[in-house]
Amino acid sequence: MDSIIVTTLLVLGVIALIEAVSLFGSRYYEGTDAVGVLVIPVLPDDSGLYTKLENLSRKLSSGKLCTDEIILVNYGATQPQLEICRRFCYEHSNTVFTDPAGLEKILLKTFAIERET
Repeated sequence: MDSIIVTTLLVLGVIALIEAVSLFGSRYYEGTDAVGVLVIPVLPDDSGLYTKLENLSRKLSSGKLCTDEIILVNYGATQPQLEICRRFCYEHSNTVFTDPAGLEKILLKTFAIERET
C-alpha cells in the first residue's frame, strides 16, 4: 500500500515540475513573435522599404522576431530598392530575393506541396 502512495506522489511531483517549467519557461518567450515564413513584396512605389527592412532587422537582431525564412519578392523594384534588398539579404542569411515565379517554387518546396501537371 505504501508503494502505491509513493508512486502516486512521485508521478504528481513530476507533473508539477513539468507544469512549473512550462509556466515559467513561457515567460522567456513572451513578447516574441514566431513566424515560419515571412513574405515581403517589393513594389516600385514603396518609398518606405528601407524603413520597413531596418525595423525588421532590428526585431530580428533583438530576438523579438523569430523566423525560418524571409522572402523578398520583386514586383518591379527600382534600382535603389534592389540595392537595399541585396544588402538586407547579405546581412540576413535566411533571406531570399526572388521574382513571383521563384516565390511559387520556394513555397511549393517549403510546404512540400505536390503540384498536379
